[in-house]
Amino acid sequence: MSSSDIAVITIELQGILKDARIDNIYQINPRTLLLKIRRSDQPTAYLLIEAGKRIHLTSYSSAKPAKPPSFCKALRKYLREGKIAEIGQYEFERIVLIVVRGKSGEYQLISELFGEGNIILVGPENDIVQALKYRRMRDRNVIAKEKFVYPPPSGRNPINLKREDLEKIRDFGQLSVVRALTRFLSIGGLYAEEVLARAGVDKDVPCKDLEKEDLDRIFAQLKELLMEIFEKTAKACIFVDEQSRWIDVAPMPLKKYAHLHCVTYGTLNNALDEYYARTSVEQIIGETEQRAEQKLER
Repeated sequence: MSSSDIAVITIELQGILKDARIDNIYQINPRTLLLKIRRSDQPTAYLLIEAGKRIHLTSYSSAKPAKPPSFCKALRKYLREGKIAEIGQYEFERIVLIVVRGKSGEYQLISELFGEGNIILVGPENDIVQALKYRRMRDRNVIAKEKFVYPPPSGRNPINLKREDLEKIRDFGQLSVVRALTRFLSIGGLYAEEVLARAGVDKDVPCKDLEKEDLDRIFAQLKELLMEIFEKTAKACIFVDEQSRWIDVAPMPLKKYAHLHCVTYGTLNNALDEYYARTSVEQIIGETEQRAEQKLER
């Protein structure tokens, strides 16, 4: 999931899960949590979080281990029966915060959906209570009882960007504008391409050759894209090619995928649930076929 996807999904989840209670927590594999969430006025919801990859509601059942791992036990201890006070995105990064109010105070379940990913439980004093992965890094540590520190930003937050700030992209010189935009802003490569396509700017143009009119159009299309994200004016899409293969999923139709068929969904949660369910099954089938071929060869 990109930072733009996460912006949309957190808005949806905040509307659906705010003030709901966490009924139980399951760790269905080393990287994935499933939160059973009880809502007084609606059916029970299941929130799936896969470190480094995705977060969304799911309608598909998953096999649950008979004995929960230690990480799962810790989450149950602090979060079970707690009320979800807030679900949000940190800055415009691929980081989701779930604030839970329980008997022993307010906790944050922080899901990092970039790189290898991580899921971290942070206590009322901003101390790390438990983490899926502990590690020491150059810019911060994820160690039990230490203060939690967010990772350095992947780029500038596009929400706060002013038109004059975009002038600095020329400093990237010979670097193509699509690569520079990906480094300069925390929007990811796909949405950098989308902004340029909508602006009618060749993505391979060197930054030093950008004209004032190019930057004007890039800025205008960036703001329009952000408006679509936060006002949710478009339906989520799964993009399908001529061979009926599911290529990608996004919170809105994308110019980059104009040549593909777009299957629309009412929410990004529904689109992600269907997309990952299908692609996960396809991956399992592919791996099974590969193992079978290897056995046949032997």
